[in-house]
Amino acid sequence: MAGVKNIFITGRPGIGKTTAILRTVELLDLEVHGFTTREIRQGRARLGFRIEDMAGAGAVMAHVDFPGPVKVGKYGVDLAALEAVGVAALRRAVECGTPAIIDEVGKMELASPAFAETLMAVVASQVPVLGTMHKRSDPTTRSIRGREDTRVIEITRSNRDELPQRLARMVEAARRIP
Repeated sequence: MAGVKNIFITGRPGIGKTTAILRTVELLDLEVHGFTTREIRQGRARLGFRIEDMAGAGAVMAHVDFPGPVKVGKYGVDLAALEAVGVAALRRAVECGTPAIIDEVGKMELASPAFAETLMAVVASQVPVLGTMHKRSDPTTRSIRGREDTRVIEITRSNRDELPQRLARMVEAARRIP
């Protein structure tokens, strides 16, 4: 674990990745910058996703009613919303030297060249990174997974309750890396 400053969790949809990240942030009791994404639901139907920075400012990032031009599955993706909230929050983390929270590195987020570029700059920076990543392999996630300073942990039903404490210890250790 020595030298690890980029910590990502991965797992199947609905397993609790975002919940684990938020619980970890609570345990850290530190200033952090970054973003989370949350489902927009109406009853049992998922209509889209909202992106929020760690201070609570946000926007609808993807929705079934958005026309595109970027589409991921049935969702039109608003790249301007992603960049105004998510990219700006990641840049603040580097500027302020705080841990960067990235929820998530997925197909919607990677549809933005500005996000992909900022993501790679953040993982190469000195700030600790705590994020979620889709399981699917693509050039960006392969590049991140291949870094010596990166650890990817799969969240499962059996480890998801203890994982926030483990992640908090890892982020604390990453803050001490020169």
